[in-house]
Amino acid sequence: MSSETAWSKLPIDLQEQFYDRAEKEARRLVKIIRELGSQIEAFRNEIAPYIHRFDFGSSKEFSIAAVDGSFSPRPAETIGARFAVYSAGFIMIKGGEIVKEGYLSDDIRHDQSYTREFSSAILHVQESRLEREAALKALSENPDLILIDGSFLGFAYSLFRVRRIIPIPEWIIERARETLEMTEKLLDSGKCAGVVKRGRSRAIGGWLSVKEGRRNPLVEYLDKQILHYLMKPPALFNYMEMLREPGVQRIYSRVSDLLSHSVELNPENALESARKWAMESLVKALDVSEEKAKALESRINRIQIKVSDENPPFELEVPVGFEEKTLEVLLSNSENFNMATGLPMAIDLVDENVTLPAEFTREFVREVEARIIDFYDGSLGEVRNFFTNMNPQKEL
Repeated sequence: MSSETAWSKLPIDLQEQFYDRAEKEARRLVKIIRELGSQIEAFRNEIAPYIHRFDFGSSKEFSIAAVDGSFSPRPAETIGARFAVYSAGFIMIKGGEIVKEGYLSDDIRHDQSYTREFSSAILHVQESRLEREAALKALSENPDLILIDGSFLGFAYSLFRVRRIIPIPEWIIERARETLEMTEKLLDSGKCAGVVKRGRSRAIGGWLSVKEGRRNPLVEYLDKQILHYLMKPPALFNYMEMLREPGVQRIYSRVSDLLSHSVELNPENALESARKWAMESLVKALDVSEEKAKALESRINRIQIKVSDENPPFELEVPVGFEEKTLEVLLSNSENFNMATGLPMAIDLVDENVTLPAEFTREFVREVEARIIDFYDGSLGEVRNFFTNMNPQKEL
C-alpha cells in the first residue's frame, strides 16, 4: 500500500514554499488564538447571564424526525446543458430506532450561459423545495418534532445574493414562493425546527457595540467561537433573551459585518443600515411586501446549543412561541445527540442517507445518454457531440 501523500506529489520547490507558508500561517493564528481568549474574557460578564445550563431528561420517549437534502457537488458540463441532480428525505427515530423513512429525487438542466452563482442559487431553491416536501411528508407521520437541516429562510438569502447581480427568471421566483408556502406550513405546525450546523452568526459583537456606542472587538469573531469558549455543556444561549425581540439575530450579525469593515462607522448608524438591509434582502428575494418580510423574520428565534466539550454549539431555529415545547423534546435525552459531532443524532443519520456521491451526476448523465441511444433514431455521433464534456480536464 502506497504511503504517498498529496504533499509529496508536488515538485520539491513547491513543497518547500508551502512548508514555509504553513509556518507563517501557524504563527499568525497562534497570535489570534491568544487575542481571542483575552478579548472574550474582557466581556464574559456581559455575555454569561444569557448562557444557561440544563439537564437532559430521561423520563419520556419522543419521536424525532429529521429532514435533509443533497445535490451532487459537480454539475455535468456538456455542450447541450448543465445537468445537476438532487435528493431529499426524512427519517424518524424513536427509542433509538428508525421507525419511518421516505426519500425524494429530482434533476435539473439549464442553459450553460448562466453563471455558476446562478446555477448554485437555482439548485439551492430547488433542493429546499424538495426538502420542504419531505418535511411535510414527515409531518403527516405525526412526530413530536421535525428537524430540518439548515435555516428556514436560507433559500431566500441565497437567492437574494444572486438577484442583486443578475435578473432571475420568473419560474425561479415561483419556485421560491412555493418553498416559502411550505415553510410557513411547517412553522405553523409548531413541530418544526431548523438545525444550522455551519452558522455564521456574529450578533454578540454587534449587540455589544450598539450597547456600548463603540465598535466592540468581538465583531471580528463568530458567535460560535465566543460561545464555545464560554459555554460548559450541556448549555444553551437564547438570542431573543439577549436581543429582546425575535428575528433580529441576523440584523446584529450585519452590524458586526459593517463595523468590522469600517472603524469610523457609528454603531447606531450601522444598526439602522442593518435593519434596512435585512428587510430589503427578503423583499427582493421573494417579491413580498415589507410587512410580509418583517412578519416572516419575527416568527423565527435562534438558540445556540452546546452538548459536548469537544464541539462548538450549533444554532437551532425555532418558531417563536414554541421554544419550550421544542426544547422539551430535543433535550429529553442525551441519546438524541451524537456526542462525536455535537449535533442531533437524527440529523447525522439522515445526512448519511441522502448525501449524493461526488461522481453521481456524471453517472446520471451517462445513464441518460445510454437511454437516448435506445430511443434516438438519428446518428449516434449527434448524441455523442451533445454530451461532450465542455471541460474534459475537470472530469475525474
